Amino acid sequence: MSNKNLIKVGQFLLICISLWGCKDVIVYKTDRNNSSLPNTSQINTQKKVTQENLTRRERILKTKRIVDSAHKKAEWQEVRDGLWKNKFDDIGFKTREVTEEGIFITRYITQLCCDGMYLKEVIDTNSFRYLGSSFYKDKKNIYTHYTTASGGNFSIVEDADHNTFRVLGDCYAKDKYNIYGERAMVMDHVDYKTFKTKKGVGCFAKDKNGYYFWGDTYTPSSDSDKESLLMINKLNE
Repeated sequence: MSNKNLIKVGQFLLICISLWGCKDVIVYKTDRNNSSLPNTSQINTQKKVTQENLTRRERILKTKRIVDSAHKKAEWQEVRDGLWKNKFDDIGFKTREVTEEGIFITRYITQLCCDGMYLKEVIDTNSFRYLGSSFYKDKKNIYTHYTTASGGNFSIVEDADHNTFRVLGDCYAKDKYNIYGERAMVMDHVDYKTFKTKKGVGCFAKDKNGYYFWGDTYTPSSDSDKESLLMINKLNE
């Protein structure tokens, strides 16, 4: 198994256990000549772990230990602003997966969504920095981390104008052409000139046509919760 697939071992095991309740997890014997890599040709079949008597939580915790062990062997070290590098010179964006049981499992995203290019082939680590919200940039591109319970994905904001791109408030951004939501990306339905948001109002925003939440149209009413109405009032200040 190549070093590029090191983290995928743990990810596959977690998916296998979480979704299909796999009965067995293979424990890989370590190669003395390359102690950091699981070697499929050296599977220690006598150490096969039977899962039949374990609860779902116990299976996930066991998988977490396997994944954490793989990360430790890869010797990940922080570069800056969420970027990490391991001893194989792979670049990964650190995130974490959370299960229904509230168990957090560290992940390193090493490939861009959705073309499969490796981050180390694209990102300039010297100029990489966090902009705010879900957005990052280096000297070449604007990037976004789309967060989900599984850890999300990391991708290039294809439509962004690199020179004028800036973050607005907590959840949005703009360049000279478009307004961007951290989930919706280009928001064609908003009025560019009157679009407004600010720090401290979360994902609420407005333009001359009305209000938005997470990029979707939002209509305040007497049924709206107090927190939402508080954010709307703060937005209007």
